[in-house]
Amino acid sequence: MILKIFYQKLLVLGLVVLTLAIHSCNKESECEGSDNAKLVNMTGLDGCSWMIELGDGTKLEPTNLKDFNINLQENQKIWVVYHTAAQMASFCMHGEIVTIDCISER
Repeated sequence: MILKIFYQKLLVLGLVVLTLAIHSCNKESECEGSDNAKLVNMTGLDGCSWMIELGDGTKLEPTNLKDFNINLQENQKIWVVYHTAAQMASFCMHGEIVTIDCISER
């Protein structure tokens, strides 16, 4: 009898762990058609602020990062959708100047 209850509890615990594992592996983006990237703090360089580094190493200088409720933390993994900003000058000069359309943590 005690062994049966033990196996039932073990089965329930296993199902809970499996459910949590499957849910934690869901890395879908809230932003359709997004690129995987990370946040990079470039404030130590003159004229620079937070930048986005794409998976291939390309750096982006966003013009509107503060418009989004995103955790600004070094190497924070994100999903991002962006477009090239029209004829804007940069003081930082370390990446393509872009406007973010959508951004979310991953």
